[in-house]
Amino acid sequence: MLSPACGFLASRGLRTPRRRWSWAPGAVVSQRPRALEAAAEKGGLAFYVLWSPNEPPRQLSSKCHRKFYQTRLPLPLPKHLVIFGLGDWSHFSQKTSISVDILVNPDIKPQRIGELGPERRCFVWEGAWRVDVLMASFKEVQSGHPFKLLLTVNEPALEPSQSPVLPEDAVRGLDEPSEVKSQSSTVTSKKVLAEKKFSPLLEKMLLLPDPKISPTQVEPETRKKTCLPNPVQLNKTRRALFELPAAEGQHESEDLDVKELQVCPSPRWCHAMCLSDPETAVLIGGEGANQQCCKDALWKLEIDSDFWFPMDFPDQDSIAQCSRGHSATYDPDTKRIYIFGGMREGKRYGSIYILDTASWKWLHVSAKGKIPTLAYHSATIYHKELFIFGGAFPKMSSLETGACSNALFIFNPEYEIWYQPIIEGEKPLPRLGHSATLLRNKLLIFGGQKTSTYLNDTHILDLGFMEYTSVPFLSGQPSARSFHAAIPVSDRKVLISGGCNAKGAFRDAFTFHLDTLTWNTVKHADLCSVPRAGHTLLNLTCSHQTDMDKESQGKHNLCMVLVFGGSDRTGRFYNSTSKLQLDLEEVKGASEPPS
Repeated sequence: MLSPACGFLASRGLRTPRRRWSWAPGAVVSQRPRALEAAAEKGGLAFYVLWSPNEPPRQLSSKCHRKFYQTRLPLPLPKHLVIFGLGDWSHFSQKTSISVDILVNPDIKPQRIGELGPERRCFVWEGAWRVDVLMASFKEVQSGHPFKLLLTVNEPALEPSQSPVLPEDAVRGLDEPSEVKSQSSTVTSKKVLAEKKFSPLLEKMLLLPDPKISPTQVEPETRKKTCLPNPVQLNKTRRALFELPAAEGQHESEDLDVKELQVCPSPRWCHAMCLSDPETAVLIGGEGANQQCCKDALWKLEIDSDFWFPMDFPDQDSIAQCSRGHSATYDPDTKRIYIFGGMREGKRYGSIYILDTASWKWLHVSAKGKIPTLAYHSATIYHKELFIFGGAFPKMSSLETGACSNALFIFNPEYEIWYQPIIEGEKPLPRLGHSATLLRNKLLIFGGQKTSTYLNDTHILDLGFMEYTSVPFLSGQPSARSFHAAIPVSDRKVLISGGCNAKGAFRDAFTFHLDTLTWNTVKHADLCSVPRAGHTLLNLTCSHQTDMDKESQGKHNLCMVLVFGGSDRTGRFYNSTSKLQLDLEEVKGASEPPS
């Protein structure tokens, strides 16, 4: 446990150097602070926060009878926080939890960073700030406003004289309502209470402990949700990452009817995933080991809580049954997700399926016109129409792909018709596994492969003039690859991550700026931690901020991204979900613009 004694010298009016305490052994000041002496004398409990190695721990104040504690700390937001309680915890029950929140602005939802309790009296926070909290902090720091640390006691405190179990005299008094019995301070033994039969209402009042059930099994909803790398097995009890040890002589029963659904999708790649709103993502399909389609095809993710929900619809005939190579594209205007193409078990698909995220109902569209049948294509929503470029024509009765396409198909949902526009300029080569990213009214096409040839060329399709422009090869340009992930990180810049070629998967990342036609290499330990291809990147930054918004942040060019799934192309598949904060101003190795 941390000792905050040194930092409280300031409370006694003593001048100290800037670094007022040290982690080093022997660095503790012998003079005991008055605040700790007072807390010890009264048998009270005090909470402290350590937010800077150059500042002493600060005590939180309480004006609500130990229900709420708070303090104000200076901005900017720290990278590390240590929160701990010091004193007598006996007036809290063992089930008491104390939530810890950070409030930057009253209009912004507080960020929960952890919990304290009798069994967890100190914790260190080293996480990432939510994008909205971080953006709000930039505005508040310019005004000189601090942020607030809030502690909320979630269960009423018990007085030391109270007992959580009623004594024997009180139990008999409840059985005989005509008599009023005085309560005794002696608690009835568990054996006597177990033999006595009570009414259901009385059992709820007594809250009798079961020696066969540990506290973590009594309240499974309080367990920490985990995401294990194994295939999904529903209705199976899973141990939490951190559990309280069972009391001596108490053993967990393997036959308890405890069903938990805090599971995650099975490992996969070549799936489709998109946002349905800023706080929710939808995962559809994918392929695991041995080219087997994922049986747990439909999932919904609560991004803020990292909670996965398996999506189960009664009308399975209306659900897209694609295994791999399909696309899922969200239209924010209509709040619909369009699922198109793909292949599974030798069957190819050219149908359009629509998932209405307002009602969560599926719709199968019987489209008209020249209907394409493609897999591993790119899909983009522009002016309420679905733009499909490239892809491969799946072979019948085979898991292989046939010839590649370089055509552009457009689906109009209003008239439920497919059509092909007339496009000027030199078309890109036919390809699959490429990326096509919308930046304002420009479609940036990069990479992919044509049969066994991997590509790293860049093309821009102007959707206003319907004209292709080929971008000359630039120094610092990514090597040839396919099945990489690409997302817009501003209205003029795209982020590209991973991918693969014949030798294996990549573990790198790049940005391309549309105005300067320059490539930059992104250095990020977590984003580039493992080789990854066939994965998904989602931009969690609100509404894809414009470059003007980025400039207003000063030197900060922050972007929060979500990474899911993928494969290293050596037989290993991923199902982890990571939220990463990127500062794109920390990019190294900028390429030179064309001469």
